[in-house]
Amino acid sequence: MRSRSLIALLAIAVVATVTVGGCATKQNSAGGGGETKQGPTVRVASLLDSEGVVLGSMVIQMLEANGIPTEDKTKFGTPDVVRKAILAGDVDATIDYTGSGQYYVGPEGDPLWNDPEKGYQTIKEKDLANGLVWLTPAPANNSEYFGVKKEFAEANGLKSMEDFARYVNGSGAVKLIGDQSWMDNPAGLKAYEAAYGFTLRDDQKIGLSNGVTAQFIQALVNGTDGVNVAEVYATDGGLAEQGIVVLADTKNVPPVYRPTPVFRKEIIEAYPEIEGILKPVFESLTTETLQELNRQVAFGGKSGKDVAREYLVSKGFLKQ
Repeated sequence: MRSRSLIALLAIAVVATVTVGGCATKQNSAGGGGETKQGPTVRVASLLDSEGVVLGSMVIQMLEANGIPTEDKTKFGTPDVVRKAILAGDVDATIDYTGSGQYYVGPEGDPLWNDPEKGYQTIKEKDLANGLVWLTPAPANNSEYFGVKKEFAEANGLKSMEDFARYVNGSGAVKLIGDQSWMDNPAGLKAYEAAYGFTLRDDQKIGLSNGVTAQFIQALVNGTDGVNVAEVYATDGGLAEQGIVVLADTKNVPPVYRPTPVFRKEIIEAYPEIEGILKPVFESLTTETLQELNRQVAFGGKSGKDVAREYLVSKGFLKQ
């Protein structure tokens, strides 16, 4: 998706560092033109997927433009790896999703996670005890759905999850690929099965551990190992370009996953202005906006870092 820019940032910082009146300062590297503030360097991590890199890069570029030093840790790892790292203090910030709060602070599978505001307030309040601050979330919703190829949908009359349940219960051939944790979660695949009245056998499922939907989509498009259904995210880019149809979830089964910047409390105390810097950026990120940004990475040949910068400039959050 993109290459890490840590080495480049450090090189710029070293070259730009000057001493004024005994106080170390340096030019920030994100086009802000001002001095870098005194304080801890913020290590910004992200998940492995393109959306994580785009959003993580937005955070990095906005902080740098406002004189807050950063270290690029995007593409840090899977959700469980990133979560452990920020709790341990190995990284200082990341982008997380409100619906994931059910796994962090519980109660898992509770309907409150299907309410965008209740879910956000619950993880915000409870995670503070873990030393983490959830800032203003984006209005986008990155929930999990079922994607099938258009030809497969047309051949079997599949438009909704009710249609899919009817197809499964009629002994239709199914091979679903997705995140293993989603398959095991009472609020994931199991919730769909309960809501629509179908059950997939173990031999009808391929569970992966990384949660990278680009791999699920690639397997679906190529029909790898007989895959004809894939877990997809609402903000995945380029689904239509790949001939994928998302089955309508008329019962609103999955929890709401709003992308949210999350920081260690010590960082927010050191730079209380961070919340105000990132609030308008994340408030501008709708589901449709993220679909387009992710599409530019998946099909436009752009890096997540470049997509982030072009968006921030186009919206006036950064100067050219």
